[in-house]
Amino acid sequence: MRNAIPPIQQAAPWAGNDHELLEAALESLPVATWVVDRDGRYRYVSQAYADLLGLPRAADCLGRAMEELMPPSIARVHALRHRQLLESRARKRFEQIWTVNGEPRWFEIQMSCLCNDEGEPIAVSGYAQDVTQHMEQQESARRIQNELEKRVAQRTHLLSVINEELEAFSYSVSHDLRAPLRQIAGFAGLLERGLASRPDEADTTYLRHIVDNAQRMEALIGDLLQLARINQSSLLKGQVDLAALAREVLADLRHSQPDRQVEEELPTSALAECDAGLMRIVLDNLLGNAWKFTGGRAGAHIQFGSLLRGNSTIYFVRDNGAGFDSQNAERMFGAFQRFHRASDFPGTGIGLATVRRIINRHGGQIWAESAPGQGATFYFTLETPA
Repeated sequence: MRNAIPPIQQAAPWAGNDHELLEAALESLPVATWVVDRDGRYRYVSQAYADLLGLPRAADCLGRAMEELMPPSIARVHALRHRQLLESRARKRFEQIWTVNGEPRWFEIQMSCLCNDEGEPIAVSGYAQDVTQHMEQQESARRIQNELEKRVAQRTHLLSVINEELEAFSYSVSHDLRAPLRQIAGFAGLLERGLASRPDEADTTYLRHIVDNAQRMEALIGDLLQLARINQSSLLKGQVDLAALAREVLADLRHSQPDRQVEEELPTSALAECDAGLMRIVLDNLLGNAWKFTGGRAGAHIQFGSLLRGNSTIYFVRDNGAGFDSQNAERMFGAFQRFHRASDFPGTGIGLATVRRIINRHGGQIWAESAPGQGATFYFTLETPA
């Protein structure tokens, strides 16, 4: 007979060597195990289960009813589940708090119906495993997760406030600062025209400085606004031909200085998944720098291309212009960082900071290689290189 339960007076449902071997196996388990018959009386308990009930010996449980050994609240739960399992001939898993040595402990409990060879339910077996530490770890993880979510919510709110302040700043710069600057430039222009009939070299020079600096401030404000707005605009990715964008940028540069002779080298196409508008800004800056820094070079050469490294595509802009000390390569991507005199190469020092911000928004990286007098190469990816 399979899983048959012997008379109560026997210590366990097995005899001889088989009984001793199975009992030793059950005692070695890191859980408290038991068997209860149809009448709710214990037919087998492990010493771990006896310890759980606060009894010194497992034998003290045999033949006794659950209600005699368990606290009433726990006994009622187990008796109910015991009857349900006998009726359904199934198994059930649940969690329960027991007090052990005056301390509440979490236990994972599983109970299963045992049947004889005829399929009749004759007993219920079960085990209880202390999972207090696991539950405490879960609760600790929940508390940490809740705290992280709270911090994320706070920082999201703070970021929203900062963005609102940035929008207000951008509006202020665009209107409140640019308006008086344009008036300065306008009145300086009127004075310059007024002095044309009675030229005074010193006055004309001073006015020219005023106009030039006003125009430079106008360009700086425009570049700062563009930098500030990079993170505010939505990233609209699509299939973009960067080579076609590069050709457009270089065509505009040739139109601005038609007398310059510059050799250009571009691939037929260079497809990338990116935001077309933002990448136009990137190429405006990188190719614009290449055009500017090759201004004094006979046989100026500008190249745009790409190469593969592993599974990643690396794009580059290369020139044979003035170059720079490679020790400053990382610093040059910060705002207002300049390594040449403004009289030699005009600019606001904002362009490369804008480029890096755009590349970062695409999940990529940008870096540069150069040496003074030997040109420069700017590399960038639109995703983290593999």
